[in-house]
Amino acid sequence: MNEPLSERALQRLLAMAAGENETLAPPSLPERYEIVREIGRGGMGIVYEVIDHQLGRRCALKTLGAGAGTDDELRRRFAREATAAARLRHPHIAAVYDATPGFITMQLVEGGPIGAVPAIAQHVAVELVRDAALALQHAHEHGIVHRDLKPSNLLVEGRHVYVVDFGLAKTIDAASSLSLSGSIMGTPSFMPPEQALGHAERIDARSDVYGLGASLYYCLGGTPPFTAEDLPTLLRRVVEDEPKPVARDRDLDLVLARCLAKEPERRYPSARELAEDLDRWLRHEPVHARPASFFYRLRKRLQRQRTLWRAAAFAALAAVLLMALVLTPIALRESAARTAANEAVELADHVATVLHEAALYRRLGDHLSMRHELDAGIEHTRGFLGHHEVPRARYLLGRLLRAREMPDDALTQLQLALASDPDLADARFERGLVLAARKELSVAERATAIADLGTALGERSVVGDVDLLFGKAELARLQGDHQQAMELLEEVLEYDGMHVPARQALSTCARALGQESLAFYYAISALDVQQGYGPYYLARERNALPTSILGLEGALVDYADELRSAGDNALAFAHRGLAQLRRSQRLQREGRFAEALEAARDAVEDHRSVLTLHAELAAALNNRAVCWMVVDLLQAKAGDGASAAEARGHAEADAARAIELAPQLAAAHFNAGLIALRKATVLRALGRIDPAAKQGEGAVTAFRSALALAPEDWPQAETCRQRLAAAETIGKMPR
Repeated sequence: MNEPLSERALQRLLAMAAGENETLAPPSLPERYEIVREIGRGGMGIVYEVIDHQLGRRCALKTLGAGAGTDDELRRRFAREATAAARLRHPHIAAVYDATPGFITMQLVEGGPIGAVPAIAQHVAVELVRDAALALQHAHEHGIVHRDLKPSNLLVEGRHVYVVDFGLAKTIDAASSLSLSGSIMGTPSFMPPEQALGHAERIDARSDVYGLGASLYYCLGGTPPFTAEDLPTLLRRVVEDEPKPVARDRDLDLVLARCLAKEPERRYPSARELAEDLDRWLRHEPVHARPASFFYRLRKRLQRQRTLWRAAAFAALAAVLLMALVLTPIALRESAARTAANEAVELADHVATVLHEAALYRRLGDHLSMRHELDAGIEHTRGFLGHHEVPRARYLLGRLLRAREMPDDALTQLQLALASDPDLADARFERGLVLAARKELSVAERATAIADLGTALGERSVVGDVDLLFGKAELARLQGDHQQAMELLEEVLEYDGMHVPARQALSTCARALGQESLAFYYAISALDVQQGYGPYYLARERNALPTSILGLEGALVDYADELRSAGDNALAFAHRGLAQLRRSQRLQREGRFAEALEAARDAVEDHRSVLTLHAELAAALNNRAVCWMVVDLLQAKAGDGASAAEARGHAEADAARAIELAPQLAAAHFNAGLIALRKATVLRALGRIDPAAKQGEGAVTAFRSALALAPEDWPQAETCRQRLAAAETIGKMPR
């Protein structure tokens, strides 16, 4: 543990920061310090390696050199570095031991800047920046923003990184008197746009995220994100240009692009979230960073062009003021119209994404997530309409409301869209679908629905192929051609087996054709899909369970074949359980841990239902063990160690029983190894070395069994080998 800065020294530094007069003559070092060598020098002074004979250790000593003279800002920076670093206790932040107005002693880092590490591997650079991000998160949580992150302030010792030089640090929660408002402070090649523009009030934790991204960019590409021969050009590029990709890896380039976004709100909101995304990259998992959409890039280009147009207009105003007075209102209206158009394009992009995500959740049987996604999209679209009355936005809202099974509200929005723009074919098509779905139609409504669908389909409006096919089927049904409608609707189900309106329409057509049993089947299946059992019907068609879940530690197995001919709902429960497990993983990635825990427990209950019907089903026991493992990790994250240990015990029992019933099941051995490794890690953290080593040996045995039993193309093989190496390390600990 690093010693805290003494109260007396801290008071001296605070007095310096407040501007009290103290001598700035180069100090004579106390006899306790012996200078070994000079490490480096900069604008504020010289850094030496010294021996502290009083405490018997080597440390770094930074002096405020005579060259600083009476420069008040350098004095403040010197004091600020010590006061900022002294408040922090983190393994990746160089600790301050003592300070006076003339020197600071701190932890000696036996290494060099991250950018000077020779031939640094890409994954090593990512690991180091991830650790630096965790250190910066600690600083931010203590109210400190670094403001000068660059490769030279990330020192590397072996595979350990230290954040140093808090000379430009400022507090987050208060306007610091040590900041020069409107001035440019920092290193231009690595500073964010808001700092380059001198907007001190906008600098926060996201500014440090930019600096971390710029430092990682330098490590991967060998140059800063932006370079220029002169400072004005460099600052302009920082503010206006986009950096070129350097990582030769799409996901890593996405992370860098998000770090280096011009607008702070488009960067990672915290250093921790950056660290978590870098961790995902290191684990070969999908990162949360997303590329800027085409429409965002288009809007930025339009904004840039608008900026140039306004500059030209301003020059003309000086010469023709009278004309400008006439044209300005027109220009403002056009500008507002362009802004609304740009935002409408973005809205269409957003709604398309929402509908796609909702359809995915519906296919998985996760109707809670589907409704959550649609509700968020509806709220977003209503917010847009609160500022801009655009007919197409009304149409988009109508689509969302129909997907949310709110047909009356959808019809209201579509009527409003068509009242403003009667030629909006997409809105007519959507209105035709809403009217066709009604159980009872008046003669006028039927005529309207037929006209809407016929006109829109004749113009081949821009809708998805499945929607277009469904619209053709509904038009045939409304016109009385039920046989053709059934053929088209069955084709819809081939594309999308979870299409509830198609199943409902098939039930109506079958009844009209006198096929009552088929009508009953489609009606019941539509109800089942609405209640979350949709994957059951998909499994019957494709005979597979959705066992591939991103970010999951354990190994799931597909046992749909064993339940295919079962005369019960076991397969439906199995599908819903895995959908709940997938939902739990998504909620974890979103930071919604309480909801994630609830979903994981629901997954356990669904697997319990499967095992109630088929008690000796080893594969179901294996999959329930994975669900319990997720519960264990979430309970531990919530600080409930007792509940975590209980869940771990259930997972261990299920995995052991699965191995007993099916000794050749590689996934069960793998899961048993993961559980043993987890127990070993917990025991080691508690200082219980002997039990930890014993659990490590058990994990080694389980992992080796899994590898021996697994097929050559087993997806978990590489993960199993990595966990085996970790278990061997724990198993060999001295007892």
